[in-house]
Amino acid sequence: MRCHMAGTNEDSSTASHPEIRILGLNTDKTRRTLGSYTVYQVYFELSAAPPSAWRDIFGREWKDLNPTQEAGIDGRFLVMHCPLQEIAATHLPALKKAVEAANVAYRQYAQEQVSQEERQADVWRQERKAVEDLAKSLQFE
Repeated sequence: MRCHMAGTNEDSSTASHPEIRILGLNTDKTRRTLGSYTVYQVYFELSAAPPSAWRDIFGREWKDLNPTQEAGIDGRFLVMHCPLQEIAATHLPALKKAVEAANVAYRQYAQEQVSQEERQADVWRQERKAVEDLAKSLQFE
């Protein structure tokens, strides 16, 4: 069971959103791009379908590492268009680096979200206590 509880920031954010890893190249989905003899649409299988915030972070990290080569997320797949011979030496090491950087940044983002939710819950509890205290102090017939 996964839940967000006060005092468990690290556990809840990392347990509910496991680290994303590249598991391998999906040979069934990887195909040559129509109209090209050398460029392939390459599908790398991911350990999980990343949440939208992780995908956004990955996009920024990838652009910082490799601004000329596009890569994106499609469900549980990381997809890029490139010649097959460039994957092992060039693209896979950069993709691994971008995935790890996205994991680090997302972990920080998730921890900040949990902290913000806890602060909001504290404010709500204080507001409820003030209302309850007021209600108890009021005299009705």
